[in-house]
Amino acid sequence: MPSVFTRIINRQLSANIFYETDEVIVIADHRPKDRIHLLIIPKRECRNFFEAPPEILSLLDDTVKIVAAKLGIEDHFRVVVNNGYGQIIDHIHYHFLSNRGIDVDYLE
Repeated sequence: MPSVFTRIINRQLSANIFYETDEVIVIADHRPKDRIHLLIIPKRECRNFFEAPPEILSLLDDTVKIVAAKLGIEDHFRVVVNNGYGQIIDHIHYHFLSNRGIDVDYLE
């Protein structure tokens, strides 16, 4: 069965999309832990951080920089990656969090 993220990517489930390319999607976390809480998700399914190939990790890292720049908070954010421990969805993703920047109501 496809992960919930794959179902979002395939538009089978709705989500508030902040940014998207052919390789990655960035959505608002539906249970935010901070003023800004986005999920950076590769469209290619990989179960977790340990199993993700270098090109997926590089894509996620590059997307962190893009998201921070779009929000104007290049100097004030944190990124969290759960690998098994704390991981609810078996599809690698980064949590991008900040207590600065615009509110998440700006999402499309």
